[in-house]
Amino acid sequence: MGEKRKVVLASRNRDKVRELKQVFAGMPFEVLSASDFPGLPDVVEDGTTILGNATRKAMITAAFTGEISLADDTSLEVRELNGFPDIFAARFSGPDATYDSNAALVLDLLQDVPSGSRQARFSTACVWVDPRPGAADFSVARPAVQRWLRNPWERSIEIKNPDEEWEFWNEIRDRRKVWHEYVSAMTNDLASWGHDSGRLRDIASGLLAGCDEGGSVAGSLRMPDPRIWAIDEPFTTEDPPTLVAPSGLDHEAPGRGVNGPYWLEISTEGRLLGDITLQPVGGEGFGYDPIFRPAGEQRTLAEMQPEDKNAISHRARALRRLMRAVRGAYGV
Repeated sequence: MGEKRKVVLASRNRDKVRELKQVFAGMPFEVLSASDFPGLPDVVEDGTTILGNATRKAMITAAFTGEISLADDTSLEVRELNGFPDIFAARFSGPDATYDSNAALVLDLLQDVPSGSRQARFSTACVWVDPRPGAADFSVARPAVQRWLRNPWERSIEIKNPDEEWEFWNEIRDRRKVWHEYVSAMTNDLASWGHDSGRLRDIASGLLAGCDEGGSVAGSLRMPDPRIWAIDEPFTTEDPPTLVAPSGLDHEAPGRGVNGPYWLEISTEGRLLGDITLQPVGGEGFGYDPIFRPAGEQRTLAEMQPEDKNAISHRARALRRLMRAVRGAYGV
């Protein structure tokens, strides 16, 4: 590969960075995190899927840093709760949510639901974006997915009136329609094994309110639908250039002067089926681990040692698939 490429994890979580450095051991990549790049903005995670949110984080991190970026996003879908918390897993119990308060809310909503009807699914999406892939012949095998993107910030031209920007992007790919369909699906409560449907409806209303709106968010960068920039193949003269760029990316960002016109994206997903316990069990892990028992297991994720959890977890599965694809694509 020549130079030792840098991979920036689109997170400031030290535990994730440490884990990733172990994954990349022996590979020609130097692992960094968002914390290593002062000024890197937070990303508004307003996609309707974990893949969409991970893609947004990866693209903005690559655009700002000029380095390969790696982002992930995780959801928890509880069948009896009509799929909630879903993409709101990290903030299910409100803007000041904690691991404990999120898990407690799920248990509270399910308090009258019998053991046989508490099925759930963890899902993680991992997205790798290389903003300087060169002209190499990259190829990945399924279940990984390869996609090419035009550099959204190849030009510095932005919409003159910021108030009109969101309407401009929605004319290309209507994000409001996507959100309307998502809201309809998530509020069509079909489960009936005893959850508090009225309370769930109130929680859903709070989480979904205003999701189809645009506008700026203080200290964060909002990304239009990334599919706007997807192309079949790079390096062809038929692709129209990106004439208008999303606003908000610092014009002094390191990536501005080095990123190429075409970017390589590799994505993978991992899932883990299980059920929600009647109470928290175990002191390992984090998040919903104490209330999630994988299918076929007697232990919750929080009762497992890290090596046991990583052998089966949704995030580990997605990351392993991504690493296999990266090794194949980059020949390492």
